[in-house]
Amino acid sequence: MEKDRTLTLRISGPDKRILQQAARTQRIKLSEFVLKTARETAKDILAQQTQFVLPEPQMKAFLQALDAPSRELPELRKLLSEPSPWDLGD
Repeated sequence: MEKDRTLTLRISGPDKRILQQAARTQRIKLSEFVLKTARETAKDILAQQTQFVLPEPQMKAFLQALDAPSRELPELRKLLSEPSPWDLGD
């Protein structure tokens, strides 16, 4: 992948030293270390918002619930037929 963008950070001396030390232990450049760890953290954060994992028995129950026919919920139907507070006007 072509690298044609820059990202500038202002960090404290102690923060830079710990990042440099970690990069050295991985035997990679500081910029590569920062990018790699930031990318991994970003992917983890985004995955938490879009994915979930269940043990197999719970996943089967979840999928069965999704596949089941919908139920009539009169209270919900009533609620959804009422005007929204922001539709009432002043």
